[in-house]
Amino acid sequence: MTRRIPLLATLLLPTLALGSGCDLFDQLQQRTGIVDVFAGSHGTRDEAGNLPTRNGQQLIFVNDMGWEVFVNEAYITTNAVTLTACDGERFDVELYWGPLAEILGQTADTQSSGIGGVRVDSGNYCDLLVEFAPTAETSPTAEASGTTVFLKGSAVKGEERVDFLWSTDIELDVTVDISEVEAGKPFNISKDQNFSKKLTVSKSYDRFFVGIDFADTLSQDDIEALIVATLTDDTIAKVGK
Repeated sequence: MTRRIPLLATLLLPTLALGSGCDLFDQLQQRTGIVDVFAGSHGTRDEAGNLPTRNGQQLIFVNDMGWEVFVNEAYITTNAVTLTACDGERFDVELYWGPLAEILGQTADTQSSGIGGVRVDSGNYCDLLVEFAPTAETSPTAEASGTTVFLKGSAVKGEERVDFLWSTDIELDVTVDISEVEAGKPFNISKDQNFSKKLTVSKSYDRFFVGIDFADTLSQDDIEALIVATLTDDTIAKVGK
């Protein structure tokens, strides 16, 4: 009697022959999990450990040059987010409503806004790539339309008051290190992950004004250099929302 090999076994034979036992085992053990990504903003604590104050959506703090800064409007637009595994594999976050023009006066220090989510493979993740870019469709105000970063307010020192409006349509990719974000270890999706994990991207709002003497006039190049440096150096990520 002739024995027939089942079709499924026939299809598996080339895979078993070509792949090493370890590779196949790793593939069979691979699982996936959902990562929900949020956007937020944060201030810097003073020497007493206090965060900047707020008056509604107005942000109030004193910079290192002694100016009391009142930020009346502040928007930063996140255009894309990508999770990068420690082995280099990339997973693009699907944005819920497209690019997000975050209103910092709403999210400062306590709140966050949902950006999107992505299903990723189990394993360790070392980097989060955040793309800041302009968008007209989601700008909160007509004045901020087409900007990546929009900061409007005033600064007071003694009897002197200076109004400012800083904005730029620059496009910028920022790599945020998440290799130690979980108690000194990389952001991890376990093989038995049965719930979504949350990751928040947070931007500093008061660091834009470090070293600024409002008595001096800033050029557009100066403003853009400040914005690029602040987003690059002071964008962080944390687990949770």
